[in-house]
Amino acid sequence: MLYQKIIRPILFLFDAEKVHSFTIKYLKILNYSFFYNIVNRITRVDSLRLKQQIWGLDFKTPIGLAAGMDKHAAVPNAWPAFGFGWVQIGSITNLEQPGNPKPRLWRLPKDRGIVVYYGIPNPGAAAMVDKIKQQGKNKKTLWSVSIAKSTRAPMEGAAEDYGMAFEFLNGLGDIITINLSCPNVKDFTGLQKKEILEPILNNIASLNKYNQPIWLKIGPDLNTAELDDIIYLAKKYKVAAIVACNLSKKRDHLNLKSKNRDKQGGVSGKSIALQSNKIISYLYKNGENKYKIVGVGGIFDATDAYDKIKAGADLLQIATGFIYGGPMSIHAINKGLDKHLKQDNFGHISKAVGIEADKYAL
Repeated sequence: MLYQKIIRPILFLFDAEKVHSFTIKYLKILNYSFFYNIVNRITRVDSLRLKQQIWGLDFKTPIGLAAGMDKHAAVPNAWPAFGFGWVQIGSITNLEQPGNPKPRLWRLPKDRGIVVYYGIPNPGAAAMVDKIKQQGKNKKTLWSVSIAKSTRAPMEGAAEDYGMAFEFLNGLGDIITINLSCPNVKDFTGLQKKEILEPILNNIASLNKYNQPIWLKIGPDLNTAELDDIIYLAKKYKVAAIVACNLSKKRDHLNLKSKNRDKQGGVSGKSIALQSNKIISYLYKNGENKYKIVGVGGIFDATDAYDKIKAGADLLQIATGFIYGGPMSIHAINKGLDKHLKQDNFGHISKAVGIEADKYAL
């Protein structure tokens, strides 16, 4: 309550990107085990109901930090102190790029959301190798490294561009996520088209010498035919998981009320929760258990998290909900999710996956 009543209103008086950079800077204190252990002792939720082993990886909780919060791998070992079961780094492109001009991040407080127009700024995959190695991966953490197409790379060269980023970064984390859906880069969402996506997956499969789990991150604005193509390719190339969903570029159906609702960029937060659940449900009902689903979009409390699990998600990601909820929010969600499972007589989270998938229809 201290964060939501006092700290957050103060932070929200300042430029969103500057506050984010300030937060990242001071989170570095959690790289020291003494401070990490103090915070983690307060936020940790140890529950056998929530722990999962998937692809040989141990997920202590189902909730991970979504891409975009730690773009440059500044503090990937710090985030689990707050109760995150895993962390996504990036997105990272093969070529260095500055991203879009500032300002490029706005809050939507009345809608409990944000508008993001970063455009994937990063120093490029080669430079990120050194940054990631410098962090010295903590054995307590799981990292998913997100890669994306370089803005300067043509669509016909997407497979080669992804492949080059993959070769630099493969083996530095536990999972590689292929971001197909950044709405803030021209034509980027076109990567979800079957004729573009298949060469990307084919190339990545040939380069995956460490046999790392490959995730695909998709957007919320796909129709069922487009989703069917992605499902087909996910099965064909043995994709480990589909992340649903990224930011929404379309706004007509969101009924946004905040003053920054017309800013250019993708929208995240509460307003995209229902569409995300619909896509999760569709992926689950048509997946034949050939891949897992990572649910993201509009998770602010344990009920939101449980809805996504029941729609078909095995794991979850949070970013905007953490910005609005603060340091104790992940603890509250994990604790509440455990309570929901106990009340419904589920001994493990896997028993609840997809039990209400028929509730949602695209």
